[in-house]
Amino acid sequence: MPLLVSPTALARLVHPEGEKAIARAVQTKGIIQCVSTNASFPIEEIASALSPSSSSTPPPLFFQLYVSKRRPDTERLLRTVWDLGVRTLVLTVDSPVAGKREADERVRLDDEQAAPMGQGTPVSDKKGGGLGRITGSFIDERLFWGDLGWLRKHWKGKVVLKGIMGADDAKMAVEHKVDGIVLSNHGGRNLDTSPPAILILLDIRQNAPHVFQSLEVYVDGGIRRGTDILKCLCLGATAVSIGRSFLYSLAYGQEGVEYLID
Repeated sequence: MPLLVSPTALARLVHPEGEKAIARAVQTKGIIQCVSTNASFPIEEIASALSPSSSSTPPPLFFQLYVSKRRPDTERLLRTVWDLGVRTLVLTVDSPVAGKREADERVRLDDEQAAPMGQGTPVSDKKGGGLGRITGSFIDERLFWGDLGWLRKHWKGKVVLKGIMGADDAKMAVEHKVDGIVLSNHGGRNLDTSPPAILILLDIRQNAPHVFQSLEVYVDGGIRRGTDILKCLCLGATAVSIGRSFLYSLAYGQEGVEYLID
């Protein structure tokens, strides 16, 4: 099925099993979960929630990466992810700084709502808990195209760029020989008035059609029905990914996620 679970932070805010329940559901239904750097659990715990498979079968996981200001920390994380058998890395490039998410700022948090791989620690003050401060404060705002060389020294699998929002950047991704791109406005949460990803897909189809022959193209955001998936496939997408809907379904645990996929 051309469907993935988008990387979303802190799924344990919805259900105690968080990303682990999602992992078990996607394994049952034969789709892929992209685990966020800002997940509620370390990637090792999420992978351990899966049923054992043969050593030649990779886990049904991609890993989404925010590059840390402390590059050695990111390098250690990449080695951990690789050792678990994950072979596709989704590098987020649209968040040099955290978006201004006013509702997030007012949420009060406790220690159980930390993101262990993202190096964020909850600290509530008179303004609230500040989810953005937890999930975005460690991100390296200096990340640029030239850092792909550094990344390839530490990651030998596929590299997919998440957050591409125009045909020109898609063409640059081809020039830098990445394996795929994710068209995404970050759920509309990083920059007000961002266009939906499907319009960017149409932009690439009209102005840079060669991109579809050069790399995989994923569409993230705005997918609500099977017909939405069909529209994206007809415009050349490899697959789509869904975030919010899976979080809503997670309120019912693994069963809810499986029901949504069906």
